[in-house]
Order: sequence, then C-alpha cells, then structure tokens
Amino acid sequence: MTEFSQETLENGNYERYVLVKGSKLRNVQPIISEWFEIFGDDESTNLTIKISQLGNWIIIKLPRNEMLDAYNYHNLVYWFLGTPPEDENYADFSIGISIDKEKHSSYLIYNDYDLRNKIATDDDVFGIFENNQKFILSVPFNEMKPIQNKYILDFNQFLENEEIDLTYIKMNRLNWTNIKI
Repeated sequence: MTEFSQETLENGNYERYVLVKGSKLRNVQPIISEWFEIFGDDESTNLTIKISQLGNWIIIKLPRNEMLDAYNYHNLVYWFLGTPPEDENYADFSIGISIDKEKHSSYLIYNDYDLRNKIATDDDVFGIFENNQKFILSVPFNEMKPIQNKYILDFNQFLENEEIDLTYIKMNRLNWTNIKI
C-alpha cells in the first residue's frame, strides 16, 4: 500500500471540493466571503467558486488558486462549522474532498463532534485517503498524524454512509452556478 504524507496533502494537482449541510446553514457565500477577508492577506483577488447540489449536500468547487493552498483549503472546510451558538449561519457537517485525476488519488477530511470527544481532539479534522490510510489533521498547525482508529470509517464506507457519489463528482455531472467572491 502506498503511504501518503503531509506532502501528499499539499499536492497542487488536486481539484478541491467542500460539501456542507446543516439545519442552520442559510447561505454559503457569506461564510466564504468572511473567510476570504480574514485569510486573503488583503489581496484584491477575485475568486470565482462553483456551487451545486449533490443530494442533501451543497457542494462547492474551488478554483485552483495560489491563495487556496492545502492549508487554506483545510481551514475553509473547518471554517464552515462556525462558532455556534453565536453564529446563525453554519454547517452541522463539513467535508473536504480532494481529487487528483492524474494520479487517480483522492482523500477526504471531515469533522465529527462525537468522534472528536471519543478521541479527545480539538481543532482537528479526520482524514481518509482513498487507500484507507487514516489520519488526523491539526487545522491550526497544518500537521497530519497517521492514525489507526476503528471509529474512522474506510473511504468508500464513509462516502456510502453520507450518500456521496464520488464518480458523479469526478465525471463533473453537476449543474454549477458561478459565484464571485
């Protein structure tokens, strides 16, 4: 089995997606705008993102952009979780899916509050490579730590449980709406 590392996450060939859903999620655009204002380094870059619906998920396709390196992408996935209860527009669940079509490699990251309590993590997300190598990613420190944990599902099982058809995403069969940030 191929071992993946921090460098794998930082590969610039990934197409990056964020999938979000939640009863308190009203509009993704203000969340992305707020994130961009804070992490955009005062750049006046115009960012065009694509948004679509995939089952009960809102799916966001991010452009390849220097500003959207791996660290900022992982941070954005986490940003959608907001700071309840102060926030009135946040996701209950946020998943990042990265697809490298050239190397036929994918990984996903996600947050699970129950799992965070079981494993005793804080500002971390859980990750799974397509080969089922599992890891915890510290968002603030951008550090990947491989982990073996029975509570983190295998890649395909996770997608199946969340009713996410990765083939549908890879084949670009979604109807996208462009939004400028």
